[in-house]
Amino acid sequence: MLIASQQLLNLWQDAKERQHDPWLWGDETEGLLISFDDRNEHVEAWLYADQLLEQLSRNIDSSCAFSPEYTLCQLETIAGRPWTMESKGIMNVEDNMKLRKGLIQQHLGSANSFLTTTVCPVPAYSSGQFREDESSKSLVDRLLSPHSRYQALFKNTCLRRGHDVKANVPVYPDQNKQRYFQMTKCGTHLYGLDDIKDGSASKLRTPLDPIVCLPHCCSLQVTMQLQDIGEARRLHDQLIPLAPIMLALTAATTIWDGVLADSDVRWNLFGVCIDDRTADEVGDKLQSPKSEQIRSRRSSNNMFMSEDHRLLDRYNDTRLVIDHEVKQQLLDSGMDHRLADHFAHLFARDPLVMFSKDAELDRPESTAVFQAIQGTTYPTVRFKAPPSPQSDIGWRVEFRPMEVQMTDFENAAFAIFMVLLSRTILHFDLNLYMPISTVDENMEKAHGRDSINHQRFNFRANPLLGSRLHPTEVQSGPDIPTATQDTGQSDTDTDSIAEYLGPNNCESSSTASTLSSTTSCSSISSSTTSSTHPSVTSKRAFPNIEPVEDHSRKRSRTTNSICINSPEGSNAPESNEDEEFPPQTIAALINGDLSPSSSPPFPGFIPLIQRYLDEIDTLDRPARAKVDEYLGLISARASGRAWTAAKWQREFVTGHDEYRGDSTVGGKVMYDLLNAVKKMQGSREVGGKMFDF
Repeated sequence: MLIASQQLLNLWQDAKERQHDPWLWGDETEGLLISFDDRNEHVEAWLYADQLLEQLSRNIDSSCAFSPEYTLCQLETIAGRPWTMESKGIMNVEDNMKLRKGLIQQHLGSANSFLTTTVCPVPAYSSGQFREDESSKSLVDRLLSPHSRYQALFKNTCLRRGHDVKANVPVYPDQNKQRYFQMTKCGTHLYGLDDIKDGSASKLRTPLDPIVCLPHCCSLQVTMQLQDIGEARRLHDQLIPLAPIMLALTAATTIWDGVLADSDVRWNLFGVCIDDRTADEVGDKLQSPKSEQIRSRRSSNNMFMSEDHRLLDRYNDTRLVIDHEVKQQLLDSGMDHRLADHFAHLFARDPLVMFSKDAELDRPESTAVFQAIQGTTYPTVRFKAPPSPQSDIGWRVEFRPMEVQMTDFENAAFAIFMVLLSRTILHFDLNLYMPISTVDENMEKAHGRDSINHQRFNFRANPLLGSRLHPTEVQSGPDIPTATQDTGQSDTDTDSIAEYLGPNNCESSSTASTLSSTTSCSSISSSTTSSTHPSVTSKRAFPNIEPVEDHSRKRSRTTNSICINSPEGSNAPESNEDEEFPPQTIAALINGDLSPSSSPPFPGFIPLIQRYLDEIDTLDRPARAKVDEYLGLISARASGRAWTAAKWQREFVTGHDEYRGDSTVGGKVMYDLLNAVKKMQGSREVGGKMFDF
């Protein structure tokens, strides 16, 4: 750890004063390689991602890049360079996503497809039945990527953990609860309900091998570069409470290895799949009563860490395991307590992947050992330092919880929404702080079936407290129009967005395949968009927002703290004035709640974004119309009018003629489902109520 902590300090000392970096951002969109047998109406995962990447690497262009993922049927796609927030960039994000799919499809042929979906017919699954000869080792050999990083990650995770683990998927309790699946280390077996001592259908779980779960865990991630370390720390904190909201809003994971689940998202199950914790660290009282618990590497964030005066000590109310020796080293070098706690928490874990060349003592300018530690921790929001002291890339924040969507339109909509919301938060200095334990509770709520319509999430009642805005007069809700070249990408000297996003996401330039094509982004038209853009008014109906004096800076501070990770010597004020975190619907959070019973009225994130866009007034009419179209989709999803991908999948399965009401997805059902997803790429009408906006 000495090498890593020294590399961190060298990096921090060099980059802590850098300022005025441009706002840049990029998306990482993951998908699956699927093989279609139309004659037999059969579908299964296509396990040749390594060969595909080799073919694609022969082309060189900056338009797109691809990287390997955990399994052989997954790919990660990114744009060649980071985007700006200019009109040109807004208009070309979706086209670039289409271009990535088009480039892949050129090498797949007509029988195979690359789909951005979580529905994966893994090899252990065939025609609604499990293959009895599939052992856990056999599945690993067939599914795991041959890339050295993922081979080392999987092997070292299992070795460090030292015990078997199963990902327990709650089974959808349908009318004919006849069968229950359980996968053991030696294979897969079928049990009737009478064999389950638990009995209750609501408690049925199907324990799946982690390697089988991994292909279902495709995501949509957004990384943003901020102007300096302070702005990056503030945005990091403000995005943490949004993670459960966006997880529920993008819900898209209902089928696990042929079983219809009673949950809609992947997050917790992915955390189990890559969980390297020992019995002591898990805190299993049966094995180790005196153990100290630590979260999985993939979990919601443990702490807020900015120097924002509105960050009260008691918001960091969960236990944080840290390396005290590293923390003291960081403090002695001048780092503040909160930032030192953040990094000392990273160092409390063993690195899972380390290459011998990275541990060279005579390379103080290197950050490879530190990056190896940070790169194997996967919170919902990740704070990312510059890759190296000499890098042109600055301080970044990565937003990780969103599920990948089935169309490029949706993925572009959610990516741009998160970027605009981040800009809005910083522009108006919004205050979304709440106890970390409340964020954890919201994350659990987000895992429920159709949680967007059936759950209420505790959230700050007044996000304008301490900001430069105040809703002084509530009139009506936002009017969000429904609408259906340059690249708009950065002129930064950064070689590629793979470098910008960082080695934690895209492999080094030697492993990320940069692609070329004679087809430009603009030449791939959006066939899913047929309506005409409506006229866009210069102002939206919105509560009358005026700047107010921020009296919160004058409050006195009390010293009571209930958390071990509270910053010593913090000047954060303590107050009961803003301690209300009532349960709210996602519709209210996204679209606003301006009813008389809402006190204070919740402004809604879409109306705030519209207000922000009105104030900066930098987008041209086509770009603003495109943004309005994206916001229209998200508004409809939040209200429940438009279905999430998860709800569409479940309704498709349960409404299929060959579905037997037993929570299993038969081969014909799976084929028709994925065939519909493929057709959806050219026509939103296939998605039906998913696009009811």
